[in-house]
Amino acid sequence: MKRRTTILAGLVAAALTLGVVPALAQATAENPEKRERSFPPAWIDESVDELRARIAERSAALETRITDAERLTEEQKAAALASLAETNAALDTAEENAELVGIVTSRRQLTRIEFRAERRGGTADLEGHVTRDLEGTTLRFDHMNQVVEWAQAAGEDVSEVTPLLDAADGQLDVAAGGGSIEQRHDAVHIARAWMLSAWAALMGA
Repeated sequence: MKRRTTILAGLVAAALTLGVVPALAQATAENPEKRERSFPPAWIDESVDELRARIAERSAALETRITDAERLTEEQKAAALASLAETNAALDTAEENAELVGIVTSRRQLTRIEFRAERRGGTADLEGHVTRDLEGTTLRFDHMNQVVEWAQAAGEDVSEVTPLLDAADGQLDVAAGGGSIEQRHDAVHIARAWMLSAWAALMGA
């Protein structure tokens, strides 16, 4: 990914945040009031069109903010708009809620990582980040599969859960493949979104 300026990174990271994608661990937080508010996230029950419209609205607002920003040079504006266009192009390929949420979360996180590294005068280790993300998500996936197996052994109907985990497994394969950093990181976060959908389905079983 291209290096961003501090102002640019702050704009993109803040504006693309949906605010509805808690980490999987948050779904099992000790505070029951917090868990009730945050899980399941709203996007699970939205239609693809509703979620896409909400993301598009935020993207359009961000484009206006970038264009009108007095603190950005024309070169910085062009870079910011190009970055936004890249994200929107990736979102255009999404067909499921989990894909939309995963891509938005992925691109926001990559931007923040670059922002922090640039602010400290260094270079972001994006390859290392993707590797660690994949390892952690794979471990979560394995644990969740074990939970589903226990639920099935206890007589619970997990027929709605297994296809969601299959979708997550497919994305983990993509993340372990030879795509670009963005593609592999997107896949990790899409897998997490599928896993969150599976967890919601399991809790409703």
